[in-house]
Amino acid sequence: MAAPTVKISDIGVIKPLTQVLLKDTNPQQGFLQGIRNSAGELVIYGCARHEAKKDWKSDASQLHQTITTGINICGIWYTHQAPASVDSIKQCCQPILSDIPEITSRSSQVVVCHIKEGTKSPEDDCWYMYDTQTHTAEPCPMALDITAGRELQEEYVTLRIQTNLTLEFSYANDNDLQRAVAHHFNIINNKVQSPATIYKIQKTKILIGQQGDDVICMGPLNKDNAVSDIFKYMEEEEDNAGWGGGGGGKKTGKKAKKAKEVLEVGVLARLSEGLGTIEEDKQIGCVPVIHYETFEDDWQHASLYLPLSVPVIVPSTSHLSELHMLCTEGIQRQLRAMETCLINHSIKSGSVCVPKPHHFQPGYLHHFLTLLYPVGVPDQQLEDFRRQVHEQFLLPLDRPLFRRTNAYRFPSDRKGDVYLTNTHVGLAPSGVEGGTPSIVQGTYAYHHYMQDHFDDNKWGCAYRSLQTLFSWFRHQGYMDHSIPTHREIQQALVDVQDKPANFVGSRQWIGSIEVSTVLNQLLGVTSKIMFVSSGAEMASKGRELAVHFQTQGTPVMIGGGVLAHTILGVDWSDKSGDIKFLILDPHYTGGEDLKVIQDKVRCL
Repeated sequence: MAAPTVKISDIGVIKPLTQVLLKDTNPQQGFLQGIRNSAGELVIYGCARHEAKKDWKSDASQLHQTITTGINICGIWYTHQAPASVDSIKQCCQPILSDIPEITSRSSQVVVCHIKEGTKSPEDDCWYMYDTQTHTAEPCPMALDITAGRELQEEYVTLRIQTNLTLEFSYANDNDLQRAVAHHFNIINNKVQSPATIYKIQKTKILIGQQGDDVICMGPLNKDNAVSDIFKYMEEEEDNAGWGGGGGGKKTGKKAKKAKEVLEVGVLARLSEGLGTIEEDKQIGCVPVIHYETFEDDWQHASLYLPLSVPVIVPSTSHLSELHMLCTEGIQRQLRAMETCLINHSIKSGSVCVPKPHHFQPGYLHHFLTLLYPVGVPDQQLEDFRRQVHEQFLLPLDRPLFRRTNAYRFPSDRKGDVYLTNTHVGLAPSGVEGGTPSIVQGTYAYHHYMQDHFDDNKWGCAYRSLQTLFSWFRHQGYMDHSIPTHREIQQALVDVQDKPANFVGSRQWIGSIEVSTVLNQLLGVTSKIMFVSSGAEMASKGRELAVHFQTQGTPVMIGGGVLAHTILGVDWSDKSGDIKFLILDPHYTGGEDLKVIQDKVRCL
């Protein structure tokens, strides 16, 4: 029986591996990460490097704690002096895959990418399926998938589990710390696996728990329903301040939700278990218990909250029973990562730290990476660790990707934000025939007229464009400087003697030269000034702007005075010369309504 076709992400696998092969001719090896789609096909979405000095088993365990739960290690890649063949595959794979439960526990079928040394890119004939039980291998048909990232958004549901768990322990000295921490993390892990743990899908009445070995659901669904069915029962709170209606406060009603939205999941603990259904358990009373322990006077005691935040991805057609298993697995993965972070940093610093999860989605990655940073330890002290993550996931070292300011913010975290971010996301293609879109890389905030309770209508557009540029550097982790106000921008120009003292507090326009001066004065960032005599001449700058967005990735300020705008990208055809610009307009004076902004403000 022929091996099934495996779909390979071009941007997530082929391109990063190609970059590695072009830059480094030394032997290379690593992991392949993927998930099965709703049709049962295995899709490889990402790859990671394995360091030769580490053992495969511990490296796979650490990788599992970093990638999104639901995404699994499903294969390996490596370079080898011999060309790909059944015999060479067996020779290489058997010693590697003999003891990696993160790979072999889910399936005996493992995808292998055997790349002959000197090859510049993974070729079609280097993909094999290796069976870890029979130790046989056969060629695996490979289908290159340039839409794999979009499929991950459309065919899967993303959830985020949030809860605080209490960790309390006592230890005699630093040498005893690791034992105490491991013991109490093991207690928490056992509680998570027990029937006492129930998952609550927020904004619904759906509870998912466990009764013995069986998964049970409370609410309108049962364990055999598809995960996508949850969206039919989502409730949305709407503000009602009493205008035009009775009462006030908030009202709750059902609202159609899109499967692209992130489901928030809470964790509850049952106070009793084991005597029947959840409904029956409600009738059981609880007896108070006091637990008292005595310790030597010189023992140290620690009590802290573990702020769990666990992303999970699951095919929308999966049953709710599978979701329960993934939620439990995700919490256990993060608890293991927290244990490692707490022990490592507490031993180094001499005091117990609180590990806090941060989620990132940099570069070509289609899924989240979750990294644990100790609270109170600045980013500068974590630089070596962050560099290792860059290298592990084959990411460039020319820009920060894993500083705290780079962390992804889920939609529910942005509700109190004053500024919208990345307002271009979700816009339809421009329609340039044969064009290649080159878009701003990373995150920016949209600054426009009348924000911050400040009336700069008809004179402050260049200031707002400058603020957008500032926000990009801040979101990318290049600086901690707050976004400058109009007055601070004016003061910076006075400080470098570009403007007279009475410029501060005025309503005078600024242009591209002043924007460049302020970036240099406040951030130490140098700019390139491009001069064009007319709008028609802008088309001749298509290639130069495309290269800028592909290599530098920053927004571009254009114009000056009352005609300043911000360019977020270009869609340019090198054959016809046709071009369209993605423009962020600072002249908008309305509220932070994304739909209105995308319908009326942008120009492409």
